[in-house]
Amino acid sequence: MLILCVGGTVIAAVSSGDAKDSFEEGYAKGAAAAQASAQQTTPSTPAAAATTAAVPAQPADLPTSAPPTTKAPTTKAPTTKAPVTKAAPAKIKVPSGVGLDYQSAQDLRRSAGLIVAPAKDATGAHRLPVIDANWVVLAQDLKPGSTVESGSLITATVKKYSDD
Repeated sequence: MLILCVGGTVIAAVSSGDAKDSFEEGYAKGAAAAQASAQQTTPSTPAAAATTAAVPAQPADLPTSAPPTTKAPTTKAPTTKAPVTKAAPAKIKVPSGVGLDYQSAQDLRRSAGLIVAPAKDATGAHRLPVIDANWVVLAQDLKPGSTVESGSLITATVKKYSDD
């Protein structure tokens, strides 16, 4: 699609066929229409010239858009809001992840509704488990079998299987 705009107005648009001839023909029509429009809207005084702008006519074969519509303001009926009461978080039983690889322990805890915090390195070297299945859970901060609120944090103490 080839479109020619002059002064922000589309004066020629070609989608197929002999584009060059159609383009030149559309350009000539649009330029003539723009010139005729400018001559018709020439103000008689310099003050009027500053406030009046010539708008070239759009070719008849191009689609035009409808002017934007405005909606009438609507009024809403006043509403009263009921007080919002939050339900207490569900209580869950803490599963034991001790002895499992760290990945399996995380999966178990998340499925129970706990939030898994970053693990602590049992060696004190402050290493972070990258491949969680290569680490074993030695301890956890929430006692297995205890009841806590859903969404509670749980932290595991882990070491690599290869650590002595």
